[in-house]
Amino acid sequence: MTATSPSAWLRRIGGRRHPVDPDGIPTTPTPSLRRRVLVLVVLLFAVLLTLVGVAIDIALGHQLRSDLSARLTDRADRSTTLVAEGYSPQQLANALQGDAIRVRVTTSDGEVYGGPGPFPDAGAGDVPAPPSGRPGPGGRGDPGGRDAVDPSDGPPAPGVGPDRGPPRPPADSLVVTRRLPGGTTVTLLGDTTSIAEVRTQLRWLMLGAGAATLVVAAALMLLVVRRALRPLDAMVAVARGITSGDRGRRLRPRAPDTELGRAAGSVDEMLDALEAAETAQRAAADTARRAEADTKRFLADAAHELRTPIAGLSAVAESLRRDGTDRPDRIPRWTELLVRESQHASRLVADLLDMARIDSDPQLNLADTDLVEVVADVIDRWRLLGGPVTIRRTGAAAVPIRVDAGRIGQVVSNLVDNAVRAATDTARALVTVDVSVDGSTARITVTDSGPGVPPDARERIFDRLVQLDSARDSTGAGLGLPIARALARAHGGDVTHAIAGQEPTTGESSQSSDSAGGGVGHGVGGATFVVTLPVATDAPRSVAEGDVRRTENP
Repeated sequence: MTATSPSAWLRRIGGRRHPVDPDGIPTTPTPSLRRRVLVLVVLLFAVLLTLVGVAIDIALGHQLRSDLSARLTDRADRSTTLVAEGYSPQQLANALQGDAIRVRVTTSDGEVYGGPGPFPDAGAGDVPAPPSGRPGPGGRGDPGGRDAVDPSDGPPAPGVGPDRGPPRPPADSLVVTRRLPGGTTVTLLGDTTSIAEVRTQLRWLMLGAGAATLVVAAALMLLVVRRALRPLDAMVAVARGITSGDRGRRLRPRAPDTELGRAAGSVDEMLDALEAAETAQRAAADTARRAEADTKRFLADAAHELRTPIAGLSAVAESLRRDGTDRPDRIPRWTELLVRESQHASRLVADLLDMARIDSDPQLNLADTDLVEVVADVIDRWRLLGGPVTIRRTGAAAVPIRVDAGRIGQVVSNLVDNAVRAATDTARALVTVDVSVDGSTARITVTDSGPGVPPDARERIFDRLVQLDSARDSTGAGLGLPIARALARAHGGDVTHAIAGQEPTTGESSQSSDSAGGGVGHGVGGATFVVTLPVATDAPRSVAEGDVRRTENP
């Protein structure tokens, strides 16, 4: 016999516990639940019926033997009374036998009276054996063993005759021996053949009834199992429906605490997760497509925007190279154009770099500051540059806030730059910057006297590289407003467009550092942009497609 290593045994056991397909991939056992339940229930019924049948058979046999034993004892007791009444041995035998009971009466001198059949020896029970030299229970001193029958005792019982060595009774026969006064012995033999016949009939009856019961139980159990497995059929139907494209189907179990209810609930949870994953995947794919399209459009617009100043620079440089010596009077004009186009290109490149930093991973250096001072610094820088536009500041005297002062200054600078360019060629040429606080929200409202923003473009202007018609100055690159909104959202706020004169200005005591009047609510007209910032910024927000890292400064 070949020895098997423990690892081989483990592989065999593992193979049986975890079946695999031809490719070696573990498979899930899927036996027929209906067949398993049916077979198990039928086997259980068969075992129970067998146990009940055996118990009934044993109990009935014991009861019948007890009844027969009681009858034997009763007749043995009756024999004493009959002898006292003067019954002869033959009469006594005739009176006691019958009803599956045979009687043999043996007198003190060895004479035997009673019916034929297997009886115990004379010495059986409490009756002593006949004396030595005397004939056995089959005769009375006659060599032929002939029973002595006294004619005066009456006719003998049927079958009475000489006893020539009768066979022993069956081992399971019931025998009662009673010694009577005068030395007579009465032996009563209970025939158990009828008991065996009754038990045999009962066994056949129980066998037939058990078979019928098993058939009926199997049929009923088949119906019960089929009904119990309907939820599984429903699960299969739902799975097939989902496979065909119906993602909204669910099982929704009525009793989620049952076995099938838990299984159905798990299936519903799995389907919800799959549907959510598909939705997220579709959304991610749509976002990726939009991002790709925006990137392509952004690159195309950026290339287009850069091409204009670069073309201008090339044209001016070519003019200087070709005609600079012959036309010295044009050099100042060409130099001015050269500076303006280079500034345009520099501003566009700076805006593109700012946008790239915001998209990648901007870092905010948060610190406690006064929002009014940030706005005032921006306005002062614009005043130093000079220009035909008047810039006024109104609103609160101080607004303590925790922000990145440089980034918020860039937001205000972009909005003021946009407003100045819009109001340059207008009659009033006025830009108003209002600072206020409303509860936990600080507001910076920039209003210009320009032509305003068309209603259909009030959200589109926050897209990158979007410029409106020449009614508002188009010298910018179209990145100021997107950068301002992105930086404001990085602080947990926002930049929105509002209708001039309708945006409420509430907060602390309002004052102007320049002159009274103007501002929001004073009918300046044109476009109005509102920057909202939370007074307390605790959590980073998403900026464009990236996240913000914040650095807290004491």
